[in-house]
Amino acid sequence: MKHGLATAVFFCAALCAPNVYAVDFSFDGYGDLRFVAPSAEISYLDGGLGKLRYGSEDGRPNLHLSELALQARAQITPGFSSVVVLRSDPDHGLAVDILEGYVRYRPVSTNAWRWSVKAGAFFPAISLENTEVGWTSYWTLTPSAINSWIGDELRTIGSEGRVEWRNDARTLTVTGALFEFNDPAGVMIAHRGWAMDDRPTGLLEHSREADAIALSFGEPIPYQAQSFAEIDHRVGWYAQASWEEAGIGRIDVTHYKNRGQNDASMGDQFAWETNFWSGGLRTGYGEFTFLAQAMTGYTSIEPRKDFEVETYFKATYALIGWERNNWRLAARGDIFQTRTETPFGPTTASEDGHAFTFAASWLPREWLRLTGEFLSVNSTRAQRAVVGLAPHQIDNQFQFSARFYL
Repeated sequence: MKHGLATAVFFCAALCAPNVYAVDFSFDGYGDLRFVAPSAEISYLDGGLGKLRYGSEDGRPNLHLSELALQARAQITPGFSSVVVLRSDPDHGLAVDILEGYVRYRPVSTNAWRWSVKAGAFFPAISLENTEVGWTSYWTLTPSAINSWIGDELRTIGSEGRVEWRNDARTLTVTGALFEFNDPAGVMIAHRGWAMDDRPTGLLEHSREADAIALSFGEPIPYQAQSFAEIDHRVGWYAQASWEEAGIGRIDVTHYKNRGQNDASMGDQFAWETNFWSGGLRTGYGEFTFLAQAMTGYTSIEPRKDFEVETYFKATYALIGWERNNWRLAARGDIFQTRTETPFGPTTASEDGHAFTFAASWLPREWLRLTGEFLSVNSTRAQRAVVGLAPHQIDNQFQFSARFYL
């Protein structure tokens, strides 16, 4: 990536850090071996319009080394740390890619106020599901449609500041960020629609677009889009407010704007103007946990003068989880929709869908998690007719994962 805001804030944070006397290194990670009974529709990762990570025309079960992930943390002083997260996916992409890499400064606080800053490349703090190493879910293998999309298209490449006020009963938090290199955000939700997968896009890779898009545009197959690029030299931002009450739960609201100039381009890559609102809720009672999130937003592109393509998207999910000793059970329902408009009316890229996920995990050892998951996605998308498929499809996927932790 070329020099820009991300580089500047990264080195600024490093130079402002306290003097370094000793560094405490720690490592976390896992290897994930999976048995998969895939959907019969080809996955979007392989150029299809399937909604899931795994898919094949014959639908035969198979075994995958799903991924290897490594998180390295350096605690340089009590308040200053750095983190790098690497991922290897033998099925797709580079042999080794970067998911996150950032520095963080959070001074020790002895009163009700606490603040922190971080700079580099990291996931925006929107997900209540993806809280584990490698941006994985605590409850399921596959996150919701909302958080799958966040992993696919969003990365904060810039800086983020956070201020907290807390006492024994509650914590109030305000977060703000400035970023660049996320101008392509929106291309996948517009061209592919919602998907459900646990494979976030690496910082160095390109995202494959559906073969139906390549055929419509007259482009060669495979047709790819750069995932993270700076095209219009405009700074995006997001802001979040969060309230957490002890014994009750947490609620947060986020507004995101990448401020993409939708008629700007770099080669055949366009900037997308993308903004959305997201609200999340986490609460619980006894052994039960309840999560819910809703998102509504908009993305647009103007590939030529007076021809603007607008995609409105929205989704919501609710998850209930139960945990006792080494067992976790979770059930989740998703609803999602997109509407794509042009000056000539709607396009075949609009879609409606819903999904149900059921997962059971057993952790017999600290270093082992065994998870079975069934996921069914029911969606209608007229674009499938471009490649000879019925617009309405039901994608079913079963996975059994053996995840080995460091």
